[in-house]
Amino acid sequence: MDEHKTHKKMPSDYRRFNFSNPFSKNRNLLSVIIIILIILVIVFLLFFFLRNKNATPGIKMVSGTEYISNEEGQVIIRLENSIGNPIDDANCMMSLLYPDKSFFLIDIQMAPTTVPGNYYHSFITPEKEGIYEEHIVCSVPVGNDNFRELYISSSFHVSTGLNLIVEVSRSQREQYEDLVNRVNALDSNLTAKINSVDSRVYNVQTFIDNNVMDEIDNLSVDIGDINQSISSSMDGIEGRLNTTMLNNFDELYQKFRDSYNAMAGVFGGGE
Repeated sequence: MDEHKTHKKMPSDYRRFNFSNPFSKNRNLLSVIIIILIILVIVFLLFFFLRNKNATPGIKMVSGTEYISNEEGQVIIRLENSIGNPIDDANCMMSLLYPDKSFFLIDIQMAPTTVPGNYYHSFITPEKEGIYEEHIVCSVPVGNDNFRELYISSSFHVSTGLNLIVEVSRSQREQYEDLVNRVNALDSNLTAKINSVDSRVYNVQTFIDNNVMDEIDNLSVDIGDINQSISSSMDGIEGRLNTTMLNNFDELYQKFRDSYNAMAGVFGGGE
């Protein structure tokens, strides 16, 4: 039997993919994946572009609170589109109305804050109590040279109760400060009087030290001199007294002796 006749004939595609170009199938799969990814990116970009293009701008209030008179207040708003992106190229104006609906502020330009999409204006709250109206209008660019105006209104309250609390607190603080000032004044007066008394006592002590003590020392010297003089005088008197007494005693003794001799003579002669 012929050897060439015993072999089966191999398919042509088997020979093409497995022998002549074994990596062609993988390259085809990679190409398909890349094309799909490109299509997905294009679809996503188109969706994002159309979504942003069709997004509508919106406005909402951020501020709104209770105030007391003569403190700083702020009107704050936020601008963002329907997909949450901030709008930071708008022009916003605000007006405030008193409780009697007369204007407090008219068409005041609002400034952007450091937070994209937020705009604000600061003011000092009036003395008048009540509910104040806030009116804001913002001009927002939409498309080519087109603008859309957004309006919003709100209110804030200048509270009678808060003003009363502040007034009571201020009154109590003033009374406390007055009491502290009086106590400090009394303390100063007492300190001044104590210092005056101390000064007087010091002056008296100084006078005593400088004058009375000298007089006492002089008096002590004088008393010493007097004592010495008295002692000297007593010594002289005692000496003279002793001398006088001795002389008198001798004279008296002599007189007694003469009398005795005379009496002896008389009685002796009679025998």
